[in-house]
Amino acid sequence: MRSVAGPRIVTVMDESRVRIFDVALAMVVAAALVVVMPVIENPDARSFDALAVVLVVVAGGALALHRRAPMVVLAVTTSALVLYSLRDYSGSPVYVPWIGAIFAVSVTRGPARAWVPAAVSTAVILATAFQDSTWVVVGRLGQAPWSIAALFVSWAVGALLLGGSVRGRGVERAAMEERARHLAETREEEARRRVAEERVRIARDLHDSVAHSMASISVQAGVGAHVLDERPEDARAALLAIKHASGDALAELRATLSMLRSSDAAPREPAAGLDRLPSLVNSSRAAGLPVDVMIEGDARPLPPAVDTAAFRIVQESLTNVIRHAGPARATVAVRHGDDGVEIEVTDDGRGAVDGNGGADGGGGGHGLAGMRERVGLLGGELYAGTRRSGGYRVRARLPL
Repeated sequence: MRSVAGPRIVTVMDESRVRIFDVALAMVVAAALVVVMPVIENPDARSFDALAVVLVVVAGGALALHRRAPMVVLAVTTSALVLYSLRDYSGSPVYVPWIGAIFAVSVTRGPARAWVPAAVSTAVILATAFQDSTWVVVGRLGQAPWSIAALFVSWAVGALLLGGSVRGRGVERAAMEERARHLAETREEEARRRVAEERVRIARDLHDSVAHSMASISVQAGVGAHVLDERPEDARAALLAIKHASGDALAELRATLSMLRSSDAAPREPAAGLDRLPSLVNSSRAAGLPVDVMIEGDARPLPPAVDTAAFRIVQESLTNVIRHAGPARATVAVRHGDDGVEIEVTDDGRGAVDGNGGADGGGGGHGLAGMRERVGLLGGELYAGTRRSGGYRVRARLPL
């Protein structure tokens, strides 16, 4: 509730200050004219009486509305000054509110739309002035009527141009503020997106690495418990395999936690790649899964993202075979091409996979979904499904 009411209160307070400033400005202008006009009164003009005071106050006081209703202010000011000139009062400072009204219209509507009402107002005032030869502004009108007309036109044009300049600066400032706000929102959105992507990547790496180790530990623990009494040596071998698998899992966790705790985004240890394939195959064999490896084509250094994705796909595929295929044999094929690398993992088990449900990707697990994400980020292709001859196949093509 506080977050909603706070900005609204600030806005109301700002508007209140602006209105107070406008009223104070109008009062100052009106009071100054009332004080100044009798001092500069011309002997040839009518004396500054009560009606003159009223007209001056109306013209100056109308400026209090110059932000909210500039056209109304221009109309009121023009009307008051027309009556003022018809009464033959003198003194050029009285036209300050009129100039201010034109300026306000130009600021609000822009010079392109403000010049018409400004021209009409100027023409009305000049027409009123020229119909009475005794009307005095800076001297007698009869002495130099063209100079008086040029003076009024210059006032109007100056007010229009100044208002347009202020409006342009205001529009530019508003545009800069909008760009800054949009940039801040974009940065926040980008930061949130990167955090979300990093969380998914970390979850994917943890799942791929820890799941394989846990699957090996689970299988070896079952074997050890089964042969503990009859074949202690086999039980001892199972415990050693568990120790090795748990060590691998702890190493993966340390690497991930070290990266998360470090202020540097780069990991402190090299990312997993196909160079670790022999160790992965050995741990799978230790878990009781016979694995054959075939390398086709000329091996070449792969981009880190492709290298890591290829290794994780093999790792997750072997983990699924250990967990779900039952007694089986797996084959890992790595095919290097000119424009990419292909990974294929097959087994001759019963064809079940992890909780993702096979080729259609249904189910509730994360292994196959993680593989699809990795391949999709690299613009590759992934197929996962049962084989006609039995077992399961995972094939991924990763472009370089």
